[in-house]
Amino acid sequence: MIVKTFAPNAKFAQQDPEQTFTGLSSNTIFRVDPRLGGDRIVGAESKTYSGKPLFSSVATTGAGGIALASEKGEIKLFDRLGIRAKTALPGSGEPITAVDVSADGKYLVVTGKDHLLFIDTTIREGKNKDESGFNKSFPADAKPKPIRLKLKPEHRLMMGGDSVSFTPAKFNTGKDLKESSIVTSTGPFVLTWNVRRVINGHTEYRISKFNDNVVAENFRFGGDKEIIVTLPSQVLKAQSSTFTRSHSVALQVLPLLLTFQ
Repeated sequence: MIVKTFAPNAKFAQQDPEQTFTGLSSNTIFRVDPRLGGDRIVGAESKTYSGKPLFSSVATTGAGGIALASEKGEIKLFDRLGIRAKTALPGSGEPITAVDVSADGKYLVVTGKDHLLFIDTTIREGKNKDESGFNKSFPADAKPKPIRLKLKPEHRLMMGGDSVSFTPAKFNTGKDLKESSIVTSTGPFVLTWNVRRVINGHTEYRISKFNDNVVAENFRFGGDKEIIVTLPSQVLKAQSSTFTRSHSVALQVLPLLLTFQ
């Protein structure tokens, strides 16, 4: 079995003495226990799917709920390992490269090549109304409608058109912290969205440009004011307040962020 990626058993399990973690191959999701012999997979907490589901990414909630995404654009939600998914969202046909989930499991942010999808996992109607899609199934005719987060056409063109490729989008996170922002990047550009505004239907973003292509980025743990940005030869700390609103910026005159240490 080739392991594609892994995730903690719960959102903040890295801060506890927990020794097991969740692994993912292209067709299996499983629990790994390094203390076991052999392949170290916990048999009772493993599920293999037939065919070629092409799983690509996994993330966990604070309570251990599991969000599983695939290259087919499909998303599955579980309340625990080893069982059938409580929710299966149909594929969009667009590959998913990454998925992240809020600690309370209420929201997903899904990364595609040149766009993000923001998904509310709360069931809004039917017998399971107000339950989470991690714990109960959505009615067949009432699946959640993702909010698509994408670049303005003029920004996409200036960023390279078809060469735009988003890094895995992340919520800001921290224990006892309600997620308020999302961050991703493409090339030398880092972009953020405000979660509250996205929920209210406003999909504008903030943007900043660095002096080299961004390898990875994430909010500093415990807030959304500082973003740690990794470039090929240095790591910078940027203040999110310095980012420029998308509706008021022309990329040709966007200032470089060079001075943050």
